[in-house]
Amino acid sequence: MASVVDLAPPPRVGPTPSYRKIRAASRGLEILFAALLVFFIALMFVSLWILLFYQGTRIAIGPRGGLISFDGRLPQDFIPFRNWRLDQKLAYVPVVIVRAIPSLVLFWCLRQLFRLYGQGVVFAARNAALIKAMGVCLIADAVAPFACHVVLSATGYEIDKMWAHQRAVQELVLGAVVFVIAMVMQAGREIEEDREGFV
Repeated sequence: MASVVDLAPPPRVGPTPSYRKIRAASRGLEILFAALLVFFIALMFVSLWILLFYQGTRIAIGPRGGLISFDGRLPQDFIPFRNWRLDQKLAYVPVVIVRAIPSLVLFWCLRQLFRLYGQGVVFAARNAALIKAMGVCLIADAVAPFACHVVLSATGYEIDKMWAHQRAVQELVLGAVVFVIAMVMQAGREIEEDREGFV
Protein backbone atom coordinates (compact mmCIF):
# COMPACT_ATOMS: atom_id res chain seq x y z
CA MET A 1 0.00 0.00 0.00
CA ALA A 2 1.51 3.32 -1.10
CA SER A 3 1.61 6.46 1.07
CA VAL A 4 0.79 9.82 -0.45
CA VAL A 5 2.55 12.90 0.92
CA ASP A 6 0.89 16.23 0.16
CA LEU A 7 3.67 18.78 -0.40
CA ALA A 8 1.30 21.61 -1.25
CA PRO A 9 1.42 24.52 1.22
CA PRO A 10 -1.46 24.65 3.69
CA PRO A 11 -4.26 27.10 2.83
CA ARG A 12 -3.90 30.58 4.32
CA VAL A 13 -6.15 31.22 7.28
CA GLY A 14 -7.77 34.62 7.64
CA PRO A 15 -6.57 36.89 10.48
CA THR A 16 -7.98 36.19 13.91
CA PRO A 17 -9.98 38.85 15.81
CA SER A 18 -6.96 39.51 18.05
CA TYR A 19 -4.78 39.99 15.00
CA ARG A 20 -7.26 42.49 13.51
CA LYS A 21 -7.37 44.41 16.81
CA ILE A 22 -3.56 44.63 16.89
CA ARG A 23 -3.54 46.06 13.36
CA ALA A 24 -6.29 48.58 14.11
CA ALA A 25 -4.73 49.78 17.39
CA SER A 26 -1.30 49.96 15.79
CA ARG A 27 -2.47 52.38 13.11
CA GLY A 28 -3.66 54.79 15.81
CA LEU A 29 -0.40 54.46 17.74
CA GLU A 30 1.62 55.04 14.58
CA ILE A 31 -0.18 58.38 14.14
CA LEU A 32 0.34 59.23 17.83
CA PHE A 33 4.09 58.57 17.73
CA ALA A 34 4.44 60.45 14.44
CA ALA A 35 2.76 63.45 16.10
CA LEU A 36 5.01 63.15 19.16
CA LEU A 37 8.08 62.98 16.91
CA VAL A 38 7.05 66.21 15.17
CA PHE A 39 6.27 67.84 18.56
CA PHE A 40 9.69 66.95 20.02
CA ILE A 41 11.51 68.15 16.89
CA ALA A 42 9.64 71.46 17.22
CA LEU A 43 10.44 71.56 20.95
CA MET A 44 14.16 71.11 20.22
CA PHE A 45 14.13 74.03 17.76
CA VAL A 46 12.12 76.21 20.16
CA SER A 47 14.67 75.41 22.91
CA LEU A 48 17.52 76.40 20.59
CA TRP A 49 15.71 79.64 19.67
CA ILE A 50 15.17 80.47 23.36
CA LEU A 51 18.82 79.72 24.12
CA LEU A 52 20.19 81.86 21.28
CA PHE A 53 17.65 84.64 20.72
CA TYR A 54 15.18 85.02 23.62
CA GLN A 55 15.44 88.48 25.19
CA GLY A 56 12.83 88.26 27.95
CA THR A 57 13.30 87.62 31.66
CA ARG A 58 10.63 84.98 32.23
CA ILE A 59 12.81 81.97 31.30
CA ALA A 60 16.12 81.40 33.05
CA ILE A 61 18.50 78.71 34.26
CA GLY A 62 20.22 78.48 37.61
CA PRO A 63 22.03 75.91 39.76
CA ARG A 64 18.71 74.18 40.57
CA GLY A 65 17.57 73.77 36.95
CA GLY A 66 15.37 75.76 34.59
CA LEU A 67 12.72 78.22 35.75
CA ILE A 68 9.74 79.91 34.11
CA SER A 69 8.65 83.04 36.00
CA PHE A 70 5.16 84.27 35.18
CA ASP A 71 5.73 87.65 36.81
CA GLY A 72 9.21 88.15 35.32
CA ARG A 73 10.94 88.18 38.74
CA LEU A 74 13.76 85.68 39.10
CA PRO A 75 15.83 84.49 42.11
CA GLN A 76 19.28 86.07 42.19
CA ASP A 77 21.10 82.88 41.28
CA PHE A 78 19.05 82.39 38.08
CA ILE A 79 20.38 83.90 34.86
CA PRO A 80 17.98 84.88 32.02
CA PHE A 81 19.19 83.80 28.60
CA ARG A 82 19.59 87.39 27.40
CA ASN A 83 22.39 87.82 29.99
CA TRP A 84 24.37 84.79 28.81
CA ARG A 85 27.63 85.41 26.99
CA LEU A 86 27.82 84.15 23.39
CA ASP A 87 30.33 81.44 24.32
CA GLN A 88 27.95 80.15 27.04
CA LYS A 89 25.10 79.98 24.54
CA LEU A 90 27.24 78.16 21.99
CA ALA A 91 28.43 75.71 24.65
CA TYR A 92 24.82 74.75 25.40
CA VAL A 93 23.76 74.29 21.75
CA PRO A 94 25.24 70.76 21.52
CA VAL A 95 23.79 69.98 24.96
CA VAL A 96 20.26 70.74 23.73
CA ILE A 97 20.81 68.57 20.64
CA VAL A 98 22.44 65.66 22.51
CA ARG A 99 19.67 65.67 25.11
CA ALA A 100 16.98 65.68 22.37
CA ILE A 101 18.34 63.04 19.99
CA PRO A 102 17.51 59.91 22.08
CA SER A 103 13.86 60.98 22.40
CA LEU A 104 13.60 61.77 18.69
CA VAL A 105 15.07 58.41 17.67
CA LEU A 106 12.86 56.64 20.24
CA PHE A 107 9.66 58.13 18.78
CA TRP A 108 10.87 57.38 15.24
CA CYS A 109 11.45 53.72 16.22
CA LEU A 110 8.04 53.51 17.90
CA ARG A 111 6.39 54.94 14.80
CA GLN A 112 8.18 52.44 12.56
CA LEU A 113 7.37 49.53 14.89
CA PHE A 114 3.65 50.28 15.00
CA ARG A 115 3.64 50.86 11.25
CA LEU A 116 4.94 47.28 10.87
CA TYR A 117 2.30 46.02 13.30
CA GLY A 118 -0.36 47.90 11.32
CA GLN A 119 0.86 46.15 8.15
CA GLY A 120 0.58 42.78 9.87
CA VAL A 121 4.32 42.29 10.42
CA VAL A 122 4.57 41.18 14.04
CA PHE A 123 7.49 38.82 14.69
CA ALA A 124 9.95 39.80 11.96
CA ALA A 125 13.64 40.51 12.48
CA ARG A 126 12.94 44.19 11.75
CA ASN A 127 10.57 44.37 14.76
CA ALA A 128 13.26 42.99 17.09
CA ALA A 129 15.85 45.41 15.66
CA LEU A 130 13.54 48.39 16.29
CA ILE A 131 12.82 47.26 19.87
CA LYS A 132 16.58 46.88 20.47
CA ALA A 133 17.11 50.41 19.16
CA MET A 134 14.39 51.65 21.54
CA GLY A 135 16.25 50.05 24.46
CA VAL A 136 19.46 51.79 23.37
CA CYS A 137 17.58 55.12 23.12
CA LEU A 138 16.25 54.77 26.66
CA ILE A 139 19.75 54.01 27.96
CA ALA A 140 21.21 56.94 26.00
CA ASP A 141 18.51 59.29 27.34
CA ALA A 142 19.38 58.19 30.89
CA VAL A 143 23.13 58.68 30.39
CA ALA A 144 22.99 61.95 28.39
CA PRO A 145 22.48 64.31 31.40
CA PHE A 146 25.53 62.87 33.18
CA ALA A 147 27.65 63.00 30.01
CA CYS A 148 26.68 66.64 29.42
CA HIS A 149 27.38 67.43 33.10
CA VAL A 150 30.89 65.96 32.83
CA VAL A 151 31.71 67.94 29.68
CA LEU A 152 30.24 71.22 30.93
CA SER A 153 31.96 70.85 34.33
CA ALA A 154 35.31 70.16 32.68
CA THR A 155 34.97 73.25 30.47
CA GLY A 156 33.62 75.52 33.24
CA TYR A 157 30.32 76.22 31.45
CA GLU A 158 27.98 74.32 33.74
CA ILE A 159 25.14 76.42 35.17
CA ASP A 160 22.41 73.83 35.84
CA LYS A 161 23.84 71.46 38.45
CA MET A 162 20.61 69.45 38.91
CA TRP A 163 21.51 66.73 36.41
CA ALA A 164 20.97 63.69 38.68
CA HIS A 165 17.38 62.45 38.72
CA GLN A 166 15.79 59.21 39.86
CA ARG A 167 14.03 59.05 36.49
CA ALA A 168 17.40 58.43 34.82
CA VAL A 169 17.96 55.27 36.88
CA GLN A 170 14.47 54.01 36.02
CA GLU A 171 15.04 54.80 32.35
CA LEU A 172 18.41 53.01 32.40
CA VAL A 173 16.87 49.85 33.88
CA LEU A 174 13.89 50.00 31.51
CA GLY A 175 16.20 50.42 28.52
CA ALA A 176 18.21 47.36 29.53
CA VAL A 177 15.00 45.32 30.01
CA VAL A 178 13.63 46.39 26.61
CA PHE A 179 16.95 45.51 24.94
CA VAL A 180 16.96 42.00 26.48
CA ILE A 181 13.30 41.46 25.51
CA ALA A 182 14.25 42.29 21.91
CA MET A 183 17.08 39.75 22.09
CA VAL A 184 14.61 37.11 23.35
CA MET A 185 12.23 37.94 20.50
CA GLN A 186 15.06 37.65 18.00
CA ALA A 187 16.17 34.29 19.44
CA GLY A 188 12.56 33.02 19.31
CA ARG A 189 12.31 34.12 15.69
CA GLU A 190 15.54 32.29 14.82
CA ILE A 191 14.29 29.10 16.50
CA GLU A 192 11.03 29.34 14.54
CA GLU A 193 12.92 29.84 11.28
CA ASP A 194 15.09 26.78 12.04
CA ARG A 195 11.96 24.69 12.64
CA GLU A 196 10.40 25.89 9.40
CA GLY A 197 13.58 25.05 7.49
CA PHE A 198 13.89 21.57 9.01
CA VAL A 199 12.76 18.78 6.71
